[in-house]
Amino acid sequence: MGEQARRRLILGVLGGALSGVLWPLTGSAFANVEVGQRVENVELATLDGRREMLLSGKALANVLVFFRPGHDRSLDTLKAMAVCEKEFTAKPVRWVAVVSGSHARDELRAFVIASGIQMPVLLDEGDALYGKLGVRLHPVIGIADEKGALLDYVPYHRINYCDMIRVRIRHALHEVDLAAVERVDQPQKALFPNAVPGAVAGRRVKLGEMFLESRQWSKAAEQARIALEKEPGLAAAHVLMGQALAGQGKCRQALPAFDQALKIDPGSASAAEGRRGCEGKR
Repeated sequence: MGEQARRRLILGVLGGALSGVLWPLTGSAFANVEVGQRVENVELATLDGRREMLLSGKALANVLVFFRPGHDRSLDTLKAMAVCEKEFTAKPVRWVAVVSGSHARDELRAFVIASGIQMPVLLDEGDALYGKLGVRLHPVIGIADEKGALLDYVPYHRINYCDMIRVRIRHALHEVDLAAVERVDQPQKALFPNAVPGAVAGRRVKLGEMFLESRQWSKAAEQARIALEKEPGLAAAHVLMGQALAGQGKCRQALPAFDQALKIDPGSASAAEGRRGCEGKR
């Protein structure tokens, strides 16, 4: 199990403890897609008879609300998101609620009306999307960027659920930094401060790698710097710093970062590849 999966498992258990629900100890909310990977964009039927895409390339934050009708926690979630979505009506945020297409339409309509949400309700016929993502929990909310990369996902929390989603949307909109997200999550982390060593630094590295993909070198370097402040011995953070510096044409500064990564993890292929790419470019 990877670092991200371990973190999700423990936070899911802690979140369940706070909400009065203990999440299953196997898997995660999205078993087949990890943070940083892309969610496939698919066209689905809507509850009102139209067809819409799951994701919008014009939205910096695509908020995907997976729910189940006749389910108290799902109703609580939709009611909370009905409040939350109104706060972002003038911003590049797309909201969709996704539900299995196996449910009776009349039941779904009554449930949606009771929730007060305005977002489109997409019907997953044959549970094809659920299967691709590996959705195991209800409710759960995922947030993807304009390219479909999964930025985060949050299982149900009875307390502060809207706050947890709101701050992640604002992070996707570049209005707040990751530290703001961590502060909102702090009550859960405070229960077991050492439960997942290196999780915060690992999350910074993952975000930095996403910045690398879009050639945002300085943002990637900033995430590497913060990760190294938290975990100086994390080889992946040194690799990220080297890659970010190399991307800016600063191979002289990048080489020590790759060397340090190789010192910590001699088998790091990324560090070795980065070093080879920078040799002769000092």
